[in-house]
Amino acid sequence: MSAPALETRGLSRRFGGLEALSDVSLSVEPGSVLGIIGPNGAGKSTLINLVTGHLKPSSGSVCVDGREVTGQRP
Repeated sequence: MSAPALETRGLSRRFGGLEALSDVSLSVEPGSVLGIIGPNGAGKSTLINLVTGHLKPSSGSVCVDGREVTGQRP
């Protein structure tokens, strides 16, 4: 069994007193397609920015192909 292509564990991000993302865990298997939908202000862009390294999480981790990349630059 291969590692997930993308995995987040307990990913959270705070901006001052505002919690934009709270304890998000997901796993995307290789070859699969994932869509992220939600209303304005739901944290979609924040999630993408955390996964791509444009933002550092307040807590949690991001792994790509089984390798931790949390907070690494894009």
